Amino acid sequence: MIYSRLLYTEHEQPHNDDGEGAYTIFSTQQLFGADCMPLEAVCIQKLAVLWEDQPDTRVIDLIEQSIILVILSPVKLLHASEGMLVVVYDSTLVGENFELFHLAWAKIAAGVMYEEWTVLLIKDTDAGHGFDGGRIFRKFARSILDNNEIGISDFTPDLFLLKDDWAPENVFGPKSFEEANAESEQLREGPNLFDDDLDSWRKSTTAP
Repeated sequence: MIYSRLLYTEHEQPHNDDGEGAYTIFSTQQLFGADCMPLEAVCIQKLAVLWEDQPDTRVIDLIEQSIILVILSPVKLLHASEGMLVVVYDSTLVGENFELFHLAWAKIAAGVMYEEWTVLLIKDTDAGHGFDGGRIFRKFARSILDNNEIGISDFTPDLFLLKDDWAPENVFGPKSFEEANAESEQLREGPNLFDDDLDSWRKSTTAP
């Protein structure tokens, strides 16, 4: 499902047989690190939203606001439940930047459409281990964090979304791809085209 113009939907996990545990993994480009400091290169950030029941798309609105305000980078997981927004953040965020991060998210949550949510910040290392965040959060947050690639990482060519479309076997066909490989193997196994030149060079360097 498309939720946002600023977020790409990486994965959607449906509810289990008990009707609980649905979550979505989003990604977006990121210029700041988990400590809110500028990065040297554009990276990709992945974060999760754990849904209480049906997706409450107001959470997406809050994420978009945080992108505009440049305070999304420490976030790893969000969960809204009963007037509270749980924000799981990277434990590397400390000091003054953490205080500013807390204030900004509290203001964003308080301005949610038609309600006023309080914000609860939990370190990624503590999520799911205590009694905070509500039953759904305590039951599923730890597993989501442990079993998905969440956080900030380098954006490499391997992440090109349509990479498989341009694989040689898809462009040239399986037979042509196999023939090209076979020719390549023959060249590697055959005589070295530069053997004669190499022998001549050796003789010239060792001649008295």
